[in-house]
Amino acid sequence: MREIEVLAPAGSFDTMKAAYKAGADAVYMGGPMFGARAYADNADAGQMLSAIDYAHLHGRKLYMTVNTLLKNTEIEGQLEDYIRPFYEQGLDAVIVQDLGVMEMIHTLFPDMAIHASTQMTVCGTDYGKWLRDHGASRIVTPRELDLSEIADMKQQTGVEIETFVHGALCYCYSGQCLMSSMIGGRSGNRGRCAQPCRLPWTFHSDSREKSGYLLSPKDLCSLQLLPDLINAGVDSLKIEGRMKKPEYAALTAYLYRKYTDLYLTGGREHYHVDQADLEQLMDLYNRGGFTDGYFYRHNGQEMMSVKRPNHSGLNIGQGRINRRGEMEIQPMKDLGAGDVLELPDGQSVKLDKAVSVGGQLKVKYTGKPFKQTCSVMRTRNQSLIQTVAEQYVKNSDLKEKLYGYVSISKDLPARIDVYYRDMHVCSEGAIVQPAQKRPLTEEEIRRRLMKTGGTPFEFDQLEIFLEEDCYMTVQELNQFRREALDTVERAVLTPFRRQQPSILQSSNDSRKREKRPVSISVLASSRAQVLAASKVDGISRIYFNYEGNDNLAVEAAAMTHGAGKEFYLAMPFILRNDTKKQCLSKIQKLKSTTDGFLVRNMETLLMLRKAGFDQPCISDYNMYCMNDRAGRVYEQMMDQMTLSVELNRREIAGLQSAVNSEMIVYGYQPLMVSAQCLMKTTGKCTKEPGYYELEDRRHKKFLVHNVCAFCYNLIYNSVPLYLMDVLDEATESGIGGVRLQFVNETGDTVRAMAEACIRALQGERVTAAGDFTKGHYKRGVE
Repeated sequence: MREIEVLAPAGSFDTMKAAYKAGADAVYMGGPMFGARAYADNADAGQMLSAIDYAHLHGRKLYMTVNTLLKNTEIEGQLEDYIRPFYEQGLDAVIVQDLGVMEMIHTLFPDMAIHASTQMTVCGTDYGKWLRDHGASRIVTPRELDLSEIADMKQQTGVEIETFVHGALCYCYSGQCLMSSMIGGRSGNRGRCAQPCRLPWTFHSDSREKSGYLLSPKDLCSLQLLPDLINAGVDSLKIEGRMKKPEYAALTAYLYRKYTDLYLTGGREHYHVDQADLEQLMDLYNRGGFTDGYFYRHNGQEMMSVKRPNHSGLNIGQGRINRRGEMEIQPMKDLGAGDVLELPDGQSVKLDKAVSVGGQLKVKYTGKPFKQTCSVMRTRNQSLIQTVAEQYVKNSDLKEKLYGYVSISKDLPARIDVYYRDMHVCSEGAIVQPAQKRPLTEEEIRRRLMKTGGTPFEFDQLEIFLEEDCYMTVQELNQFRREALDTVERAVLTPFRRQQPSILQSSNDSRKREKRPVSISVLASSRAQVLAASKVDGISRIYFNYEGNDNLAVEAAAMTHGAGKEFYLAMPFILRNDTKKQCLSKIQKLKSTTDGFLVRNMETLLMLRKAGFDQPCISDYNMYCMNDRAGRVYEQMMDQMTLSVELNRREIAGLQSAVNSEMIVYGYQPLMVSAQCLMKTTGKCTKEPGYYELEDRRHKKFLVHNVCAFCYNLIYNSVPLYLMDVLDEATESGIGGVRLQFVNETGDTVRAMAEACIRALQGERVTAAGDFTKGHYKRGVE
């Protein structure tokens, strides 16, 4: 029978134990550094080492998150020493986002499994194959992939496939979000996301205006889809929630293990999910109900929880206001003491007694009166929480069953043979003495040896051979037991222990950081912008945002070449199976018009090279290069790179790969790339690209662009980046070029910003007039 892993989240050691007891085959958890949930109750180094042993003693696995982007000082000065003790202890795998981290771990610790995080945005099989060939044994698929794409990934790559099946959905493609970073200084790429997407927003277009939690998806629940997921080739069913409590990890692990086994043993014919189990999950946590995610759709209103961004509970009945101003509730579910109900005015009521179905409950209501009945939600099921806690959390220690055979004979060492799984170990104790007064009894030996206490073991069977008139002290019997159990534990754990191979690492980059002429490029999105940029003498290259607009791309290329400048196509941010073939067909027709490509994902780069395009390729900012190791990975494939917008001036100055990189010095920064469509969320999709506005609670307005040709939305920052007044300092780092990026600005703005950039590079002090940001150039990210 095929083995399917249930993978639970663990924000702490206690959560890990609860998840294992509930049925999880593996957990993923963060250590004290470099995890994407910096605010979870992450394990310290000692706890992490203990957690690895705990998992292996009970036949489970533990994966550690190293799924953030690392800076040079971290990857060179800290990463190896950080990973080494966990590797030597027997860590099963690391989950990584940073290509530099992946390269370093694969080189230094070649026999440890590497899982490519969902933060890598692996949307296509070519990228999946590349990751496989560079050390990844597992791919954590983006939440946005449908079942056919997941099946294709499995079939084409042959690696293990891990897919999120339950918990929170991000609005943005994971790894492509800078919203928290740019507007709040807390980077999701560094594990510190503040979740601004869960706040209220207002959408404005020419035809509509709508407010709500427009960027807040419902939680994912895939219990009913498990047969389809397993048949698509998913090997590991991943539950989201490292910030959640142990009860959450335990109940979700239990139910996903239960229904996975139900399908594996009974097939689809006997597969049915009990409504009571779904309601338990609803009681535990949901946002506006559950969604089955992207497995059968690209996006949709039904996936969004626009009325509230937090736990909405379970509908337990209807309520109405009586003449006394009380709310009378007719429960459809049994209610218990300690349950919390939420009334229509937002008031929470904690019950002090149980109420059965058919009974009546009256509670004080202080909100605005209404005549009709309304739904009443239970946001805390106290009985459920207590039951899960008693069963899995409070008594979470697992016990492994042993079979023992004890032999005690005079003048010989006491001996015990222990059998566990397919393992046999033998342990000896003190020399058995002839009894002077009271001889040992089988009952006393059994009582002493069965006291396995705080160990991970207990004797399921214990056979005893006892010669007559033998004697051992209580201390000798206790020591005999301890040594036997220690021997078993060593036998279980020793095969997992490793020693780091001796590998000479050279991280020095000998390139000289010489100041040299800095090129200027422009990223344009319209004909007017291309025309304006082509007339500015100091600009050497124009990138044009390609969105399937072939005729406009040809015209833009002609204008650019007519002005003696290089023309590059700026490729889509996301390339999926359903758009890849169409994109390649269109790009092949434009091959003779373009001098190169600005690529925003590995899938595009590999597609171009596989199709025989030999023009230069430049990676954009979202192909993150925060350290020189990542830079060297990219330099093997790219002709040039774009600096990460989360680096500050000191970090740029310390980055050797900056000499072959462009730096963005002006423009509205994309904050999110989403498979969702705000036009569709707030009404109907027009299937026509356009620009719209999102307004936050502080009345800042963020530009939204729906890219219909590739079916994603871009959300831009509310103010543009402006670094022209610090270019003298920035260019001291030896960067190869600077870039000005334009979205919907006029040609006059293009010309003004380009001229300002030229003057700044000539040494003139050019200050900004208007509302701008310096992004992370000064502050950086933690």
